[in-house]
Amino acid sequence: MSDKSYQIKENNQVMIQGGEKKVMKKILSVALSTAMAFSMFASVAFGDDALNTQQKYDVLKEAKIFSGYPDGSAGLDKEMTRAEFAKVLVGIMGLEPIQGKASFKDKNYKASKWPAPYVEAVYSAGLMQGKNTTKMIFDFNGKITVQEMAKVLVVAQKLEIPTETNNNASDWAKGYVQAAINAGLVDAKANPKANATRAQLVEVAYDIYLSQQKPKVASYKVSENGKVVEFTLANNEVVKVTLETALVPNKDTEVKFTHNNYNYTETVKWVVTEASKVQSVTADNLKEVVVTFDGEVDKATAELKDNYTLSGSLKVKSASLNDAKNAVVLTLEDAAKNQQKYTLSVNGVKAGTKTIEAKDIEFAPVDVKLPEVTSVTSLGTKAVKIVFSEPVANAQTGSFLLDGKAFYGNPTTNGREVVLKPYDSSALSVGEHTLTVSGVEDYAKFKSLKSEHKFTVVEDTTAPTMTDVTATLEKVTVTFSEDVDPDTVDVANVYHKRGSSNITADRAVQVSGNKYDFYFPGEKDKQLPSYETTFYVEKVKDYSGNQITETSKTVRAGIDYERPYVVDLKIAESKDSFTVTFSKDIASNQEFTKLVKVTDKDGKTVQVKEAYRSTTDHNKLVVNFYGVLPKGDNKVEILGVKDNTLLGNVMTEYSKTVNIADVSSPDVESASFNLTSSVRRAVIVFDKKMDPATLSNRANFVLLVDNGNGGVRQLSTPDSAILTPIQDSKAVMIELPETVSGINIAQNLKGILVLGVKDTSGNYLSDYSVPVMVDKYATVGVEKEDNYDGKLTGKKQITLKLNQAVSGSVDKNTVTVRNAAGPVGVSSVTTNNSNTITINLDKEIYDVDGLTVNFKDTVFNGVSGGNVTLGATATGATYSNFNDKVAPEVAAGQNYYDSESVTGATYKVTINFTENLKDLNSDLLAQDLVVTRLSDNKVLTVESSAAAGAPFYSVAVNDKKQLIITITDTTAGGSIANKYDIAIKSGAKYIQDQFNNVVAAKDAVRTR
Repeated sequence: MSDKSYQIKENNQVMIQGGEKKVMKKILSVALSTAMAFSMFASVAFGDDALNTQQKYDVLKEAKIFSGYPDGSAGLDKEMTRAEFAKVLVGIMGLEPIQGKASFKDKNYKASKWPAPYVEAVYSAGLMQGKNTTKMIFDFNGKITVQEMAKVLVVAQKLEIPTETNNNASDWAKGYVQAAINAGLVDAKANPKANATRAQLVEVAYDIYLSQQKPKVASYKVSENGKVVEFTLANNEVVKVTLETALVPNKDTEVKFTHNNYNYTETVKWVVTEASKVQSVTADNLKEVVVTFDGEVDKATAELKDNYTLSGSLKVKSASLNDAKNAVVLTLEDAAKNQQKYTLSVNGVKAGTKTIEAKDIEFAPVDVKLPEVTSVTSLGTKAVKIVFSEPVANAQTGSFLLDGKAFYGNPTTNGREVVLKPYDSSALSVGEHTLTVSGVEDYAKFKSLKSEHKFTVVEDTTAPTMTDVTATLEKVTVTFSEDVDPDTVDVANVYHKRGSSNITADRAVQVSGNKYDFYFPGEKDKQLPSYETTFYVEKVKDYSGNQITETSKTVRAGIDYERPYVVDLKIAESKDSFTVTFSKDIASNQEFTKLVKVTDKDGKTVQVKEAYRSTTDHNKLVVNFYGVLPKGDNKVEILGVKDNTLLGNVMTEYSKTVNIADVSSPDVESASFNLTSSVRRAVIVFDKKMDPATLSNRANFVLLVDNGNGGVRQLSTPDSAILTPIQDSKAVMIELPETVSGINIAQNLKGILVLGVKDTSGNYLSDYSVPVMVDKYATVGVEKEDNYDGKLTGKKQITLKLNQAVSGSVDKNTVTVRNAAGPVGVSSVTTNNSNTITINLDKEIYDVDGLTVNFKDTVFNGVSGGNVTLGATATGATYSNFNDKVAPEVAAGQNYYDSESVTGATYKVTINFTENLKDLNSDLLAQDLVVTRLSDNKVLTVESSAAAGAPFYSVAVNDKKQLIITITDTTAGGSIANKYDIAIKSGAKYIQDQFNNVVAAKDAVRTR
């Protein structure tokens, strides 16, 4: 395509287009059509064969493209002069004649003569250069030869000049003529030096004229899932066609439409290319991560932020799919670190019938650019919006000068956008303004350079109006005539009336700057009626402060027949719950626990503790369990959930298998350093079994050495170092040479930076890199394990994990233990030359209520070659956060259980336990018991499933340490003595303490 700029008359645009299709019966472009005016071109079939050449000339003359001779004749048999051709060329191409200019030195060529404006126009457009460019002779009275026209055509079309030619043109023109012949533009039999008659040009010009009257379709675009086709015409007009039936993907379909009284029939194809994988993950700033797919993905699942998991502490704030539907921008809640490695996993993004999943894709944010202002626009007369090239941190008032003066206002930052509003809400004057921006900081601490930006404020006195209002019974969508200030959109001012009551909207969702969805409560008396009613929106303002005056619209709510479906299911990090996201809001008053079924890999039912609609996101169902979901495959089935509409549309059936794998990040548990002249050894211990390949990779361990200024510098671990995974790959032993890069290791090693290692499940370190410092691990301290200081590992045993292995004995008199009942005697303390302290107690304890351990002047020998003290202060080091690993037991001394008659047939039995129990519902607790009537060995059923008249029992927790069994038996005759055995069955699951420790089986004991 030509890169020349053309002066085109308004509303008369004809573009020169490139292409390699041969000219058959259609004209590809204006330049092509013009060249075809001459005898060397192939014959052309025209759109209206009923007219002869003279009649066509008359039409063109009426359109002022041809003017004829002074005697009124058409001169069809005459050859065209170069000036006459220039005039016709200007007319059919829509070029603007250039007045008052004479670039050429031909005799009698003057700006005041008629040829000059047309010659200057084609010369300026680069279509005709003249006969002699050195002497600037155009030869406007000369004739156009075939080879001259061939050159114009080939250059305009940017056709390739062939090296081999077969024509009788002049030497300089052989390549141009051959290119035109090869493209089908020139008849191979034509004489390159022949001239064309005016009649031939009339035929071509008339065809161009017709094509201008009905612009052809240049291109089309399919959108809105095949329901809309946008046709772009040759004159750049866009015609939007909404179809009754959506197009079938990847199939040719005829679309008919009418525009400007012309009928069009076009064959279109909705090309759908579905993604199959994640193509790349990149980040050129610290607040946005771009996930690019290899094709289109589903918008609903692609914009679910929960479908993306980042390593470290990074969380996704929002996800936005681009217009091409192949890339998602993830906005982060907190900034990433520059040039640090992270991993991203994708789960649940759909593409057609496929679900795209990807695990641990590595990327590193690289922000090396200063933030730049990309646009400045006014939002009415009282606000200015600045858009930056990347997200910026909170902008400060001092970063902005308005027309050279300090800006006094409140900048609000949202990602890449900053909106300035004056404190006093004073209006900006109408006209051009200059905003100076400097020092706005991005998340890499780079600041924008000083830049000036002109923008125009137009007086805005027009209040926003509601241009479109559509409604279902539960939702109203309002489109305003302009962007409105979101601070003025308040659901308290959005309502419909039911009788004399105003029913206000429950929530509002901003779809775009001028479009909002308003949701109403799910109760039927709150929803819109099905008949015509009045809908109100009040007090909404635009950015100039103009308040809406047309505050009501008459609407008729349509009935929502759409069934909800599950868009996503996301397992919580704790593995004891999951959240189901539906395509629309669901009703809250449903027995969700009966609508959700989960079975483990063995087909056993996993009991649902509770299930409820989210209080904030009404399209989400939260399902909680009594403990973590079993590892391996779990089948989730959801049936019968209804949406929050009048009809209560029932969901489509849903079934999915989810795998509960180990996804927790490993961490450094302890370390030890032995740095002498003969041995330079570091042992780094992790809290999980690690991938041995990553432990053996020298690149994953960077030496931190003294830089001589009180800090450290990094050195690569040399090839001479020996890395050996030990302790079944839970640790790595690193043996270092005496010197590295001339640095004495024994004297100058400060630590080792661990990065890039992962466990056997593929999980990287939580912060990806962890500095293991020598001075930290030369001091003994208690390492928290799962956020606990230590564990009650037995009824008479407490363990605490240290940050390194220690040796030597511990004086039990330096250790004090207490619980809620008071002091607990310590019988002994052992270390076993490991990184664990074991404290043995004089008496049994069952829970960690009030448990504390205090160390005073406790000295360990053999740490880094010396003595190190844990808790050397007067009060010592005290630890009070303990994990309970001791299961509850039936309290001692209960060989039988007293019972109390509540009614003639109902009895209550109390069983005491050694510690507080978890208060679960009766049906669950009852599953752990077997209640047997001794008179006939009948096993009683649980109350909720008992048949009419049959004996049954229920269970409850009372006073925390008591289990109450209530037996109802109308056949018991009012006496319970020696009538029942109560046993705790083997494999009990629900009688448990507050730390999920389950009670052991207990043989049957008899009531009396």
